[in-house]
Amino acid sequence: MKNTASKLTLIASLLALAFAFAAPVARAADDDAAKAEKKKKKMEADLKKYDKNGNGKLDADEEAARKADMDKAKAEKEAKKNKN
Repeated sequence: MKNTASKLTLIASLLALAFAFAAPVARAADDDAAKAEKKKKKMEADLKKYDKNGNGKLDADEEAARKADMDKAKAEKEAKKNKN
């Protein structure tokens, strides 16, 4: 490391390497936050749709209705996929 150019090249290389590793981590954190928000909205929508007694949670019969609808949607999706 005798001259300034070599030092600057080393520093620039190290910074580039640091940013190369930092970008995917930041992107993954954004993806996780987006997934969590999407899951929260889905749970709120399910609660609004299936909570018949309005107690703020899904009871066994309400959960069974939700699962039945999910299974029906999954079967329809599979049938459509197999049809094509």
